[in-house]
Amino acid sequence: MKRIFVDYKKCLACKACESACAVEQHPCHSLMAALGDHKTQVNVRVLGIDHEAFPLSCRHCDPADCLNACPSGAISRDPESGAVLLDAALCKACAMCAMVCPFDAISFKVTHRSLYGRDVAYKCDLCNERIKEGKSPACVTACHSGALVYAEHDALRGRQAVKSLRTYLLGAEGIPAHVELFRELRRKEFARRRDGEQ
Repeated sequence: MKRIFVDYKKCLACKACESACAVEQHPCHSLMAALGDHKTQVNVRVLGIDHEAFPLSCRHCDPADCLNACPSGAISRDPESGAVLLDAALCKACAMCAMVCPFDAISFKVTHRSLYGRDVAYKCDLCNERIKEGKSPACVTACHSGALVYAEHDALRGRQAVKSLRTYLLGAEGIPAHVELFRELRRKEFARRRDGEQ
């Protein structure tokens, strides 16, 4: 089954994936509608650690601990796509799923899918409707640096296993020159800020 893979070395922390996710999850599918809407659901978060960035979202594990921990049956797996889905109508906001998730991929707030105007769990649904139409998830489509890749798990893992460690980490073509330049500038900026704070 296909999954989203992250090459954090290519991530520019531009947050285009977050914007695309917000638009895809909003009922109007419009950026203007999603802006400033406190119910906007963003299922991917770009985390920054020093000068590195990493887009974090649900990994759709198999087996999925969140699915096994949910007492209300709000979490299920789509048999066709393999995506782990969350039904906000059944969610009791007990946070059992968040407690067992090793990737901190489940959040809580009032979303457009919430019933009764209360907090519910929300997470990446792998853009399930899009992938059933043969498209890639919105975040992957929006990623212009190639940090997010939607590919078959076994095929990608097999190709990477036969490469050298450097090729495995950086990819066959290595890091594009413009991405490496941006990363170097970001490293210098973080170093400048750190030296200024001391």
